[in-house]
Amino acid sequence: MQREREQGVDVLVLAAHPDDAELAAGGLIAKCVRLGYRVGIVDFTHGELGTRGGPEVRARESAAADRVLGVAVRENLGLPDGHLEESVENRMLVIEAIRKHRPALVVAPHGDDLHPDHAVAGRLAAAAFYPAGFARLSTGSPPHRPRGLCHYMNHPPFDASFILDITDVWEVRLAAVRCYASQLHDPHSDEPQTNVSSPGFLARLEARYRHYGSWIGVEYGEPYWTAGPIPLGDPVACLAGGDRP
Repeated sequence: MQREREQGVDVLVLAAHPDDAELAAGGLIAKCVRLGYRVGIVDFTHGELGTRGGPEVRARESAAADRVLGVAVRENLGLPDGHLEESVENRMLVIEAIRKHRPALVVAPHGDDLHPDHAVAGRLAAAAFYPAGFARLSTGSPPHRPRGLCHYMNHPPFDASFILDITDVWEVRLAAVRCYASQLHDPHSDEPQTNVSSPGFLARLEARYRHYGSWIGVEYGEPYWTAGPIPLGDPVACLAGGDRP
């Protein structure tokens, strides 16, 4: 599955399964689109081992979420759900995705997560990020090294390198999550219940982002981790600017 584009993207979000990007990085996606950036998503699997719904349903839901968020392009690598591996072959697929879409920023899951697919996807992203710029590493696209890589939070919390204020896009973010109706609570469904389908899931999701928002004095915040320091060109604008309380 791929929705075509005529140019590269500014931000490329990598995700193990369809719905991961919306659940964990939906605020960043919506914020970047609102700021005028082109955002793309690459899902590694079709989510075929998911307890509820199925790949066809998930594909329709992800297309709906794309429209809500304003995603410019989305594709799927077709790797096996539940069996992601840190292989050379998979790393080359991620390198080619980065080269193909030529983002300035790559956003990926954290490499330490309860779900092994999330963890492997995050580590593949980190392993592909720098080699994507190797001139003599041959793939189907010319070399391209993004300028930044950051990781979003799935299950376990981490010490955030930065927290993005997503207050102004919270309702858009929530609407994108709601597109995945097969995964959310449905009192009339006879499918097995999961954490995401439990009645209190959306309330817990909101509580997480309210919690991180409180750290920076806003209503909703989305946490991210980077492997190194974040360069600041204007410390006053970055650390004392905006509408901080």
